[in-house]
Amino acid sequence: GRFGGIGGMGGTTPMIDVQSSPPPGRSRGKTIGAVVGVTVLLAAGAFAVVSITGNDTSGGAATPTEVGTQLTAALDNEDLLGVIDLLLPGERDTFRDPIIRTVDNLIRLQVLADETSLSGISGIDIKFSNVAVREESTNVDDIVNIFLSGSSTATVDGDQVPIGDLLLDEVFAGERPDMPSDPETGDFDDVQMTVVQRDGRWYLSAFYSIAEQARADRDVPATGVQAAGADDPELAIDQMLEAISDQDLEALIAVLDPTEAEALQRYAPLFLDDAQSAIDDLDVAWSIDDRAYSVEGSGDRRAVNVTAFTFTVPEPNGDGQFSATYADGCLSVLLDGDEVQTCGVGDGDLGNLADDMNLGDNGAVTDLLNTLGDAFDDYDPSGIGVHQVDGKWYVSPISTGFDAWNDVLDALDRNEVNDVIDAIKGLGNIDDIGVLPGLIEDQTGLDTGLDTTVDTIDPGTLDTLFPNDTLFPNDTVDPGDGTGPTEGDDDLFAALDACRALADATAGLPCLQAGIADGSIDPDYVGAPLRFPECGAADAYWADIYTMPDADFAALVTQTSPCFLALVSSGQLDPYGLPSEFFDPACLEGLNWYTNFDQAYNDRFYECTDKARQLYL
Repeated sequence: GRFGGIGGMGGTTPMIDVQSSPPPGRSRGKTIGAVVGVTVLLAAGAFAVVSITGNDTSGGAATPTEVGTQLTAALDNEDLLGVIDLLLPGERDTFRDPIIRTVDNLIRLQVLADETSLSGISGIDIKFSNVAVREESTNVDDIVNIFLSGSSTATVDGDQVPIGDLLLDEVFAGERPDMPSDPETGDFDDVQMTVVQRDGRWYLSAFYSIAEQARADRDVPATGVQAAGADDPELAIDQMLEAISDQDLEALIAVLDPTEAEALQRYAPLFLDDAQSAIDDLDVAWSIDDRAYSVEGSGDRRAVNVTAFTFTVPEPNGDGQFSATYADGCLSVLLDGDEVQTCGVGDGDLGNLADDMNLGDNGAVTDLLNTLGDAFDDYDPSGIGVHQVDGKWYVSPISTGFDAWNDVLDALDRNEVNDVIDAIKGLGNIDDIGVLPGLIEDQTGLDTGLDTTVDTIDPGTLDTLFPNDTLFPNDTVDPGDGTGPTEGDDDLFAALDACRALADATAGLPCLQAGIADGSIDPDYVGAPLRFPECGAADAYWADIYTMPDADFAALVTQTSPCFLALVSSGQLDPYGLPSEFFDPACLEGLNWYTNFDQAYNDRFYECTDKARQLYL
C-alpha cells in the first residue's frame, strides 16, 4: 500500500488517515471525491436498486458523458430511480432482491426505523454543482472511463435519519445521537467510474470500475474467459467442485454467474496465467469426491445444498492421507488412522455445547452459548445460490453471501437480539476464562503450554497488558501497590481523530504538533512528513502527493530528503518510519510513485529503496 503521505511508514507501521487524504493506497482524487464516488455507488447499488422495474432493455444513456451528467442530476434531484436506470442490468439483478430482503430484516429487527423508505435515505441530502465530465477511452470500444469533477454539499437532518429503536436503546442510551446539521461543502476532482456499452446504450458499472482500477496501464483483453454453465443446478455445483478439485482457475471462473462475474471473466486473462502458475507451483493435490446434492427453489434462481462429499489430501511424503467425509449431517475426519466425528449443531443443540465442552452449567460463556442456541434454533441455511442465464446454470457467489447473511437475520427477532447482546455484555465480567486453555487440551489433545489453574482475570489486566490504553480505554488499571485500581489513560486516538477531522493542512498540522507536544497523540502514529514539518514536506504529504505531477513530486522529495535522512542518522527517526522514497530520490525515476501503477516500475522502486534503507539499519 502507498501510505507514505499520511503514515509515512511505507505500509509497515500504524498510520494516521486525514479527511482530505485519499483512502489507503493510491488515489487520483481527494477524499471528498472518494466520498462522492462511494455515495453514488452505494445509492445506485443498494437502496435505490429496489425500485427497478425489471426491464433490462431500458435505462442507460446515449453516451458515456451523458451517464455522468444524468447520474449527478438524478442524485441532485433525489431521483433514485434515475440512478438505477443507469446501472448495468446484470448488476441491478444481482443486488435488487437481496437488498430488499436485508432492509426488510433490519426494519423488523428495529435496526432501521419503521419509516425507512427504500426509495431514498431520509435525513441525508446531497447537492452537486459545477459538475464536469470527461471521457477517457480504453483500447476496446465498449468500455470507457469517465471522470467527474465539481462540488458537493451534504446536509444531514439528524431527526430524520432512520435509526431504529434497537440502536437507540443499545448504542445511544435511548436518545438520538447529535449529528452535524450544518451543510458541508467540498470539491471533488476526477472521480473515476467506468461505463459499459450494451445494445447501443451506456451503463454505469461498479464491477467494471473496480476492474479498471486494477488494470492500471495494461490493455483490456479483447476477449475474456468464456462463461460455461451447466444444464441443471446440481451440475453447476459439480463443475465448480470439479474445478476446485483439479485446481483449474479458468474453469472455476467460467462457471461463475456472468451477471455477477462478467467483469472478472472479461479481465481474467490479465492475471490468469500468473495465478494458475502460482497454484501449480504449490504442488498440492486434493480431490472432492462422493458428492451429493439437494435443490430448493423455483424459477431462474435455486439453492443447492451439498449433502455429502469426501475431501482427500495425500500427505506430501506419500505415506498416508488426510480425509474428511460429510454425510447425514456428520463430518468424519481421518488422519494417521485416527478418526474424529462431529455431527452438526442444530435444533437448539448449541445450548448443550457448553456441557460437551466441559464448561459446566454456569458462567458467562455458558450463558452466551445457551442464548445463541435458543436464538438460532430455527436457523435454516439456504445453501449455494445458482442462477440460470440464457438457459445455463451458474454458481452465484455474491448471491450466496447475501443469502447467508439474510439467513442469519431471518432466524432472529428483536427479543432474541436483546438476549444475545445481554449475554455478550456478560462476558465483560467473565470469571471462567481460565478454563479455556484446559478446554482446548481436553478437546484436541494438544498441550497449549498455558497455565490452566487461573480461574479469574482482574478487571485491570487488559490495561496492564496494554498500558497505552488504545485498545481498551475504559478498563481500570491496578498498579499492584495496594492502592487499588485507577481509571485508565485517555484514549490516545481521540486527539488523533480530532486532528484527522480537520479539512486541510493549515489547521491539521498545528493540531498534530500540539497533540504530540502535550502527549495526547502518540508520535508513532503520525507519519514522518507530518511529524517533522520543518523538513518542508508536510503540506504536500497531507494530501497533495496523490495528485502532484511527476516532476513536482520528484523535486519535492529530492529537496526534502537530506533533512529526513539527517533525522534517521541522529536516531530521532526510525528507518522504518520514513517513507521509502526519501532514502534515495533517484529511485523515483522522476515519477510520482503514488500515482504510477506500472508493476515493473513498482518492482524497481522497491528494490532500489530497500537497498538504500539498508545503509541506515
